[in-house]
Amino acid sequence: MSLSLETSVSLERSGPRETYGKCSLCKQQRIATMWCEQCDILNLKECFPNWTSGNSIIDEFIRFTQLNAKESMDYLEWIDFNQFDLIKDINDKGAFSSIYSAVWTEGPRWNLDEETEIWTRTGPIKVILKRLDNSHNLSQEFVDQLYRYHKCLKSRALADCFGITKDPTSCYMLVMRYYKNGSLYSYLKETLGVLYWRDIVDMLWSISTGLSYIHKHGLVHGHLHGGNILVESDVNSIETMITDTGLHGPVDKQLSPKQIYGVIPFVAPEIFNGNTPTKESDIYSFGMVMWMLSAGVRPYCDRPHNKQLIQEICLGLRPSVVDGTPPVFFSLMIQCLDVNPSNRPTASQLNECFGNWVIAICDNPDPSDLSNQFDAAKEIKISNLENSNFNAFSNHPKAIYFSRPLWLID
Repeated sequence: MSLSLETSVSLERSGPRETYGKCSLCKQQRIATMWCEQCDILNLKECFPNWTSGNSIIDEFIRFTQLNAKESMDYLEWIDFNQFDLIKDINDKGAFSSIYSAVWTEGPRWNLDEETEIWTRTGPIKVILKRLDNSHNLSQEFVDQLYRYHKCLKSRALADCFGITKDPTSCYMLVMRYYKNGSLYSYLKETLGVLYWRDIVDMLWSISTGLSYIHKHGLVHGHLHGGNILVESDVNSIETMITDTGLHGPVDKQLSPKQIYGVIPFVAPEIFNGNTPTKESDIYSFGMVMWMLSAGVRPYCDRPHNKQLIQEICLGLRPSVVDGTPPVFFSLMIQCLDVNPSNRPTASQLNECFGNWVIAICDNPDPSDLSNQFDAAKEIKISNLENSNFNAFSNHPKAIYFSRPLWLID
């Protein structure tokens, strides 16, 4: 009998550490489902001579994640490029990376054979290959970022990253889980910006869970926007995950503090004024994500993203509230977008808030002021759709939604 990784997750949430049982080899207590800190890490270590990236820095980093793994899939692998098939450029290029889809023929170790107590590979699975431009010459700054943020590459609260590979041009690529609806930008385009309020709240709960995980580890995302949020929608659920945590900018050179990269509408005003990214500036970015989901369109999509827009944001410009937005939602969003960073809520407060909203509007059968607000907002949205009275903007040709050097903008 075998179990999937998803089944093992539910097992791990069902009880305390004692439920994991003892390792059949060393008889020590397991620390996660079918994961012995001693024996499973020893197995990984014994495989070190069997693979190499050709770069000792990359090898050491991958080994570091494996030696510090706390459960199955809590580590990165070196994946030879010949294991990928049907590689396709999906025309999603950032300032320092290019994105491809592919099929990983072996797949990750996600299946558990209970009889042999061995994690086995899934077989062919669709993945994303994120090519890091000019990564044949990695800067020490980027290597330090990899170590600092490595737990964000392997957390269930964030988008999955399986490992690292190298393309024929000797550029490194992150091998990531494929989310069938793509980025939040793509999802809005696919749905024509028409989202139910309960789905909006559920998506924001997931995003705030990821952001809370990042902040609890003393880290900052630094570049949260619609392109760094991935979506997979099924009939009964919408999975929404943050990606690219802390890994931004060029990988081959060090940046000065004045060299700001980002997507203008999602950058907090204090960053434009020379401050470094903080947890509070992440919250501002989250507030813009709230607005984007409520409006169904990208922020400031009808105008150029230039120095004038930056100046107006610093002087207090914020997007107009969308007709029918629940007052409680509007109030929280405005708090996130406050010009004073200390007035913004924390990620954990946002996560708790959205969790309570999900219960009130999705699970609790008894009406409340909160559920009444969202019910009224739902009726307004339906009315707007019936009357074709809905936001529908085409993007201005100079509205740019990928990260770029902002100090060079005219």
